[in-house]
Amino acid sequence: MDLQSRKDLLRNSPYFSHLDDAVINAVCRSTDVRSCPSGARIFTEGHDEGEAALHFVVEGVVKVYKLSTDGREQVLRLFYPGDTFADVAAFDGGPYPASADAFENATVLRISRRMLQSLMQQYPEIAVGASQIMAARLRHMTSLVEDLSLRRVMSRVARLLMENRAGAGLTQTQMATMVGTAREMVNRSLRSLEDQGAIQLTSGGIAVLDTGKLAEIVEAG
Repeated sequence: MDLQSRKDLLRNSPYFSHLDDAVINAVCRSTDVRSCPSGARIFTEGHDEGEAALHFVVEGVVKVYKLSTDGREQVLRLFYPGDTFADVAAFDGGPYPASADAFENATVLRISRRMLQSLMQQYPEIAVGASQIMAARLRHMTSLVEDLSLRRVMSRVARLLMENRAGAGLTQTQMATMVGTAREMVNRSLRSLEDQGAIQLTSGGIAVLDTGKLAEIVEAG
């Protein structure tokens, strides 16, 4: 990944969009880039991996998730090119609160916590971008808790298909880990959504036919 590509990535982030080129160049020189094949572990919950870092997705998709003691997986979110993740550990210096894997072949850029803290002391404006991102994370987690606690499985599946960029390309097992249910329940929900004309199940995956219908199902809970 060349210098200009790194600059473009950082320039489009709320963290650094307001910084001038000289500062962006300095940040770029302190970053490292890692290629992660599909399924590769990026970091593990409860570990600090040497030093926490702010991560950017350059290419591919990254899955952030938690595992129960009996091995059940709950996907918290998928992150796409331009997204940041591991923000919490990067700011508080503690261990990672969840694990992250490459959901598909991915390239990840990292900025160390040490560099991030130094930049924030010099440029308090970075905290403004951080507050926007943290607020968005909180909204997402609030919605996730609401979905798992209050919504029917079919409503959760409908929301996933509406809001997730890769939704139509997910397997039913992957969808189940994201909506907190069994694969069989996802299959039943998809069949029902197809019967209602919202989607079409094909050999290649799921085709969304009527986003308005999906929105009605989400709204109904």
